[in-house]
Amino acid sequence: MKISVKLKRIDKMTGEEDILAETKGLLNGNRLLYPESETAVQAVTFDGEEIILERKAETVSRTVLRKRGRGKSFIDSEYGRFGLETELIRYVKNDTVWLVEYRVFSGSETVLDQILIWEIDKNQSS
Repeated sequence: MKISVKLKRIDKMTGEEDILAETKGLLNGNRLLYPESETAVQAVTFDGEEIILERKAETVSRTVLRKRGRGKSFIDSEYGRFGLETELIRYVKNDTVWLVEYRVFSGSETVLDQILIWEIDKNQSS
């Protein structure tokens, strides 16, 4: 199904809020796919016990948030693969909003603590 999507990010470490995308996308059950730019595509998948965030561009990333226990985040770039640990704090998934709040760790240090909110509008797809 074609939809409109607005992605908002709240950085809990700095308190900053940003709109990262306002675009058209495709919603297929538990998977949301949308362009971030002309050269980058993002996908969000709610898959049973995992939520998977994928970004395909010059640098590719895949973040796996597990509903129980810690997950992993992988970043593939020209310098190789880099892996970090993730922790899902909370999530929401309904007809109009998908939300994930999570942290990313390098060892015991928190390197990212954020909330991502996708506002989904099924009526604005034209």
